[in-house]
Amino acid sequence: MVSFGLKERAHEKEISLRFLFLAIFFWILTLTWIAVIFHFSNQNAGESSDLSHVVLKLINELFNTNIQDDTLLRKVAHASEFALLTIISYLALSSTNKISNKTSYAESPVKLMRSDNEMNIIFTLWFSITNSIFDEYHQLFVPGRDGRIIDVLIDLIGIIVVLIIIRLGFTIYLKTKGRTEVVYT
Repeated sequence: MVSFGLKERAHEKEISLRFLFLAIFFWILTLTWIAVIFHFSNQNAGESSDLSHVVLKLINELFNTNIQDDTLLRKVAHASEFALLTIISYLALSSTNKISNKTSYAESPVKLMRSDNEMNIIFTLWFSITNSIFDEYHQLFVPGRDGRIIDVLIDLIGIIVVLIIIRLGFTIYLKTKGRTEVVYT
């Protein structure tokens, strides 16, 4: 008897529905966040400056400060928006890799890294940096804005800090569980 139920087909292909749904969720979240970044980058110089002043005013009121220059705020915002993109895209890539054992990096004939986690980190790094570069390139076409390499480097700081935290967190998690990372040979 041939069964066409989703559960039966998932079992035949060894697909994890949990990770399939997580991957879809995190990819939607990733693409949504990229759209938000695009929206912020698409604001002309005046709109962007106005938004920075509103946020700076809010920070001054919340923390009872009198900061006038928004340069640091803008740089922290740059690093933070790409740090968040890094977290979400890492979760999307990690979930995608876990959908099926048959499609994991472990089955790849090319072993560039030693483990799935390292592959996820490398792909996330590439994905986030690529988005940062395209974001700055896009700003070249927005009135009053400019694309700057220094902003890509600031984004890179946020990206790398998050990836280091992910790597350390993963290592600590494995140690507390008494497990070791699966390493390809």
